[in-house]
Amino acid sequence: MDYSNEVIRAIKNRRSAAKLSPDKPVGREMIEAVLDAAIWAPNHHLTEPWRFVVITGDERKRLGDAIADAISSTPSDPPMPPEKVERERTRPLTAPVVIAAICSPSQDKRAVAQEELVAGGGALQNMLLAAHSIGLGTKLKTGPYSYSQVIRGFLNMRDSESLISFVYLGFPEGEAAPGKRAGLVGKVDWRS
Repeated sequence: MDYSNEVIRAIKNRRSAAKLSPDKPVGREMIEAVLDAAIWAPNHHLTEPWRFVVITGDERKRLGDAIADAISSTPSDPPMPPEKVERERTRPLTAPVVIAAICSPSQDKRAVAQEELVAGGGALQNMLLAAHSIGLGTKLKTGPYSYSQVIRGFLNMRDSESLISFVYLGFPEGEAAPGKRAGLVGKVDWRS
């Protein structure tokens, strides 16, 4: 029996965009549709452990400056070459929208940190699939500097919060690379 359907095809066909059109604006309604899908992710005790920072317009340049500052303040051996720092500084300008997906754990005594983070990952997957379903492309971007105090400050993150990922969002240009997976062999333990 063939269990392929619209949902399974979307999961298998969604890919990170090779390139996003930086100058083609994404309407607020589309962004809100993507975020609204995100918040329907499963979460224990209905804690909804997430929040989002939507970065558009000139604020993307401020994000780029924060990224460059974060790279400069994050120890690495060898240090990142200046031309790569500059490339990272301008990266937020490659998409019209950058969304910081943040895990914001509940203070509910029943909340378990691991479960809160996994729920945040579910919200992220919902975002990616929702964007794909309405013709938008996405790219995820993080790196060691993404978890620095500079970026935490830029995003006004509380001590208990953690960055899940930056989601670059826009209209895709060109074709994404085809997907591939190794399959289920060696990854499933069947017990009866």
